[in-house]
Amino acid sequence: MPQVSIVIPTHNRPEMLKKAVASAISQTFQDIEILVVDDGSSPAVTTALFGTDVPIHRHDSPRGASAARNTGLSLAKGAYTVFLDDDDTLEPDYVAHMLTFMKTHESDIDFAWPALSVLDVPTGRKSLAQNQRCMILKNHPARESSYEAAAYTRTTGMMFRTSSILQFYGFDESLAVSEDRELIFRMLSQGCGCGSLQTPLVNFFIHTGPRLSTNDNLLKQASCDAVIAQRHADFIAKHPLLASRYLNLLARRQRDAGLISEYRSTLKTLLTINPKDIRAIKRLAMSYLTLKRA
Repeated sequence: MPQVSIVIPTHNRPEMLKKAVASAISQTFQDIEILVVDDGSSPAVTTALFGTDVPIHRHDSPRGASAARNTGLSLAKGAYTVFLDDDDTLEPDYVAHMLTFMKTHESDIDFAWPALSVLDVPTGRKSLAQNQRCMILKNHPARESSYEAAAYTRTTGMMFRTSSILQFYGFDESLAVSEDRELIFRMLSQGCGCGSLQTPLVNFFIHTGPRLSTNDNLLKQASCDAVIAQRHADFIAKHPLLASRYLNLLARRQRDAGLISEYRSTLKTLLTINPKDIRAIKRLAMSYLTLKRA
């Protein structure tokens, strides 16, 4: 049985997928399995793309990233499961570092993530993301800054203890975006632990190909995040820094989608949790000034 399963969901991005799979094959730690889940690509993904025998599990029609991840999770044999988006890549020592981190905190954390090296392909700009320290141990008090860090994590490059994520039935397939945050809020609110490495071990690419995180999907993003905010309102309200980060994100998406009433409502909710949130105060005031001027 492999120690680590790497699940790579994909849909109609064969050249990017090829690089993602190659980065998984090239890991310095080799006790792994790689599971590609083809979410109804046209044409279907075949092993000829990789030049090696990587298992491909196919959905006959597209069901979404969450469903593809859940299919991979149901097939995973490893004690730990990693999720990698098909347009991102792993550094060669990703598994070695992450596995050491997970095993060092064997009884205290259920999932972890590294920093991301972000490359904006059209502009060539490079930056870091997810490099804020997080350590939330089971049955131990944690700094609020750790909850703040957890609010901006992404699924790609996350490693889960397989038994832990299975207890929570994986990702919510009704959500088109932000399903990663919903799962994290769900697990943390039920007492799970998590942690992060500040080492950039995943390459995250911003590109011109199809993505859900684009302006064309603003309404979808805002709607999904609003569902999550309502579903996990009690958990969010307990953590002011997390609330500031997440609800400001939701408010921005609502504003950009033209949902002005919802935008103001979210900012007001945030200010009941964190009355000193300067960004929310300014945004709420400007929304009324702008409306009056109009």
